[in-house]
Amino acid sequence: MAVKAFFNPTSVEEAVDMMASQTGEGCYVAGGTDLLCEKEWPEFVVNVRDLLNHVALDGDEFVIGASATVSQIEYWQELTQADDGLMHGCAKAFASRQIRNMATLGGNLASAVPSADFAPPLLVLEAGCVVQGKEGARALPLDAFFSGPHRSVLEKDLLVEVRFPKPAAGTKACFLKIGRTPGDIAVVNVAVLLVLEGQTVKKARIALGAVAPTPIRVYQAETFLEDKPASEENFQQAAELAQQAASPISDQRGSHAYRSQMCMALTRRALRQCVGRDE
Repeated sequence: MAVKAFFNPTSVEEAVDMMASQTGEGCYVAGGTDLLCEKEWPEFVVNVRDLLNHVALDGDEFVIGASATVSQIEYWQELTQADDGLMHGCAKAFASRQIRNMATLGGNLASAVPSADFAPPLLVLEAGCVVQGKEGARALPLDAFFSGPHRSVLEKDLLVEVRFPKPAAGTKACFLKIGRTPGDIAVVNVAVLLVLEGQTVKKARIALGAVAPTPIRVYQAETFLEDKPASEENFQQAAELAQQAASPISDQRGSHAYRSQMCMALTRRALRQCVGRDE
């Protein structure tokens, strides 16, 4: 199948109208890095690259437009200082420099692949999405965005931006990823965010990717850690709970057993790095 039409809307509303009014299969495009890898292309595309390419700190909330590139996130110093380098670390581990200059945050999320790199960091940052449809814009939490492998709430709607609260002062965070090669699609990825009071964990957020039908928050492990010492024993127990929450598959990138083991290992390692203990 070849692309027969390329639309350049001048507003978000016009983009959504174009998508809804056309017959045949279509998609929104910003960076196009996923589209180029598809064996079959849609009949038409709606270009939103210039409509949603914005990043900002809006009061106490960070806002990232869906067309913001991975490189923009990588070099956004204000965000890096606020989230302890969490999103920067994710961006830096994302594919190659050429891909990072084109690929967008919205494309990574809208593809709804279980291994989407930005999903775990945004889940632990408690991000929400703004989605535009024919009936207008609506907001929803990111953990309600994914519905299955390559499936989300979007259908013909457009992901406009992602918003999340500025992390509390002293927040510690870490993103880790295992791929077959540096920059490859994740076999397992994990994000951890901790707020400590002395040596006590007052807030814990843990999310995993590539080990379930969708990226997941590990709520049981978070609840277990909160109001407990940041000890090796507690970190190990939380890592085991993360392993239990996963339901990985076996594929060409890794076996069920390997992914399961790496859930525990990466979660423990990320927790330790958050408190300055290296492995």
